[in-house]
Amino acid sequence: MLTSFFRVIKFAFQDFFRNFWLSFVTLTILILALFSINLLIIFNIVAKSAIASIENKVNINLYFKPEINEDQILNVQRYLQSLMQIKEIEYVSKEQALENFKNKHKDNPKIIESLAEIDKNPLGASLIIRAKSTADYPVVLENLKDPQYNNMIESKDFDDHKLVIDRISGITRRVNYGVFVVALIFTLISILIIFNAIRMAIYTHREEIVAMKLVGATNWFVRAPYLLQGIIFSVFSVIITVIIIYPFLGFLQPYLGVMLESDFNIITYFNQNFAMIFGLQLLATMLLNLLSSYWAVNRYVRV
Repeated sequence: MLTSFFRVIKFAFQDFFRNFWLSFVTLTILILALFSINLLIIFNIVAKSAIASIENKVNINLYFKPEINEDQILNVQRYLQSLMQIKEIEYVSKEQALENFKNKHKDNPKIIESLAEIDKNPLGASLIIRAKSTADYPVVLENLKDPQYNNMIESKDFDDHKLVIDRISGITRRVNYGVFVVALIFTLISILIIFNAIRMAIYTHREEIVAMKLVGATNWFVRAPYLLQGIIFSVFSVIITVIIIYPFLGFLQPYLGVMLESDFNIITYFNQNFAMIFGLQLLATMLLNLLSSYWAVNRYVRV
């Protein structure tokens, strides 16, 4: 049994290196398919991080009319805090709003002079509302349509944030679809090439296979070297893909830090999820290769 096992390994590696260029093309296609899949994973991670980064900055600013007094605004604040969708609310007084406005426009003397001429605070107080998720903001805005609250509010700003999130989500869906199609095409090509590579290897040894069957070799012994060859393709393709992906992630990381304006590290993410990401890819590739090899060798074991 052990002797048969070592013979199977020997035959598998002999065929792998004997048809080197065919093996090289097969590996290249597999690597391109896996690289495309990893690009899809990377893009999904980056898109989710970008949306999460924007969501952390999303809020509703409620600007109240200048004549609305503090007690009325605090009543609105207490009402909003009773809603389950609310994460936190920050109250900005009229005085603080004026101070913030002056700091923002301190380099514009005309605006500062205009404020001095008015001789009173033209700004109203405001509430900065942060919901538990972006999906909760429409519910909060709907509650604010009540006339007793809506009549106090001069303006709200949420639509711009929502527009950005919707655009990013739309782009993410379209790019995901495109990368998925490319990965699927490479996967299908990989299956066809592996199938034909194994068939060519089997065709070269067809007389040996027939002779082996005639002297009593089992179907398993005939199939095993070619099935093992499929596993070899899988292992080599995943290892080479890992070798390619990590430098690519290293090149990408500095740009992601600037774009996402956060300390998110995609290399750390891949390190933490290495077994899941590449383990699943290895299992899926092995399954595809084993099925392709099995179908290719099946006709030659029927003697």
